[in-house]
Amino acid sequence: MSQNLQNNQNQKTSVGKQPTGAFLRQPGWVCRTSPKLFCGFCKFCEKIAFMKNAIVFVCSLLLMSPLFAQQKLSVQDCIAMALENNIELKNSQLEIDKARATKNEARAEYFPTVSAQAVAFDALNPMLTFGIEDIDNAQLRQLLYTLYAEYGANMGLDKEYSFVQNGVMLNAMATEPIYAGGRIRNGNKLAKLGIDAAETQTKVKEDEVRLQTETLYWQIVALQEKLATLDQLDRLLDTLDKDLTGAIEAGLAMPTDQFKLKVKQNESQLNRKKVTDGITLLKMALAQTIGADWQEMELVDTLGLETNPTTMFKNVAEAVALRNESHLLQLSIEAEKLKKKMTLGEALPSLLVGGSVNYHTVMENTKPNAMVFAMLQVPITDWHKTSYKLKKHDLDAEMAENTRRDLTEKMEMQTNQAWFNLEQSWLRITMAQTALSDAEANLKITQDYYDAGLVALSDVLEAQTLLKQSRDELTDSRVEYRINLVTYQQLTNHR
Repeated sequence: MSQNLQNNQNQKTSVGKQPTGAFLRQPGWVCRTSPKLFCGFCKFCEKIAFMKNAIVFVCSLLLMSPLFAQQKLSVQDCIAMALENNIELKNSQLEIDKARATKNEARAEYFPTVSAQAVAFDALNPMLTFGIEDIDNAQLRQLLYTLYAEYGANMGLDKEYSFVQNGVMLNAMATEPIYAGGRIRNGNKLAKLGIDAAETQTKVKEDEVRLQTETLYWQIVALQEKLATLDQLDRLLDTLDKDLTGAIEAGLAMPTDQFKLKVKQNESQLNRKKVTDGITLLKMALAQTIGADWQEMELVDTLGLETNPTTMFKNVAEAVALRNESHLLQLSIEAEKLKKKMTLGEALPSLLVGGSVNYHTVMENTKPNAMVFAMLQVPITDWHKTSYKLKKHDLDAEMAENTRRDLTEKMEMQTNQAWFNLEQSWLRITMAQTALSDAEANLKITQDYYDAGLVALSDVLEAQTLLKQSRDELTDSRVEYRINLVTYQQLTNHR
């Protein structure tokens, strides 16, 4: 037998040394490939073709991946997009443009007013007739009749003449107000206040959009962190489920524990649904604010790194005085004063000068004409009515001053409240961090005791619930801090 093995080995060695082509051309060689080997070879070729197609498909996806990439946005990116795309801010900018147009309209009152007029007419009957019969003096009328009878017919004269039956009249006039009781000057000041008010109102709206954007952003981030907390809780419950299944099979745990664990898993699934739905709704709201597609948004900023707000405190009275709302209130008082001056100007004399040129073909032998003029207008009976108008403006100005004082006090209270909220949210963060550390330690100890058989499953589930609540509390406190910080910074112009 050993000899046969040696012969076979020698044969294989000699065959291996021959060229492949020579081996195939040996006389009496017959292919001994089995059908199974041939089918396997075919399947191998099919796999190679499938892999090539898969590689081509994956490469295509990699090339097309930028088309489906998520739009990564930081909170500052969202604020910039909101300030650019928000509809309310666009309308505020249009209000500024309207105020500027009003200012240009008021400024035009300083310049001369030029007008031109052209009239052409053709009447059915002459508008003016005059003849011998129209003379009131009887003796003169009789004398003209006598003269007309002797000479008129021979000279081609008529007893009656008509005028103004058709013609053309052209006129151009320019006027320049010299004094209008201060109405033009005060009207321009009032229009300038309108621009200032529109620009200030836009700043107020920008602050509102900033606050709204940051609030939505951090609320989404908070829900995403709560979703991560649920993921960690589900992993703990899955591990506990596997351990509990083995313990029940070994008779070391009761089937009722499985039911308790299932209840906790269902509760976690329901909470996950609520969180994901909340994320979707908040993303839709944020997308509407910043002008983006909510399905393509990916928020990159995270919570944390809060600092003690003590260094941010500002004097309340100074902060309120610098607010845009305070400036708007002051503008309203100035506007009432200017309105009163304009009303007073209606009862003062006004002076204007002007000039005109005209031409007409109504009468025969007409010539172009021109003239200059000045007109002084003095209201006499308007003082009685104007006095009541002035009284109304005095009352409006007093009301505006009362409103300014009242809203200033309310803004001071609002600023104080914002500071208190910021301090409370900072304290809430520190307490939540301590509670989270305690909850993590409590879960570890309870898990160890459960593994040693010293506590029940309900204790472990309760410890996990406390840990989830502690993490959610820390997340909520951090979001609250962010929103309160932005609010206080806006109220104190601290950026």
